[in-house]
Amino acid sequence: MLDFIADYEAKNGVGTCNTFAGHAYDALTMLKMAIEKAGSTNKAKVRSQLEKIKDFAGTGRIFNMTADDHCGLSEGCMVNVKIQSGQWVLLT
Repeated sequence: MLDFIADYEAKNGVGTCNTFAGHAYDALTMLKMAIEKAGSTNKAKVRSQLEKIKDFAGTGRIFNMTADDHCGLSEGCMVNVKIQSGQWVLLT
């Protein structure tokens, strides 16, 4: 996440404004990785490499892609929290 923030601020001269920029950054970073590993922009080769991405530390979560899971997010990778008395509290 810190790399994304630094890259974004260096390019745009301002801080990030929302989570969607981070989602796009994650997607494009994984796409770049897949194209480099595939050595091509061939759709089937790139898809195959995307499906092999494991433990990719995105801006807000870890992605593990498979042929059956193109989202790459497990149920436990996100949690619900609330702010209580100025502190983050995990909702169970």
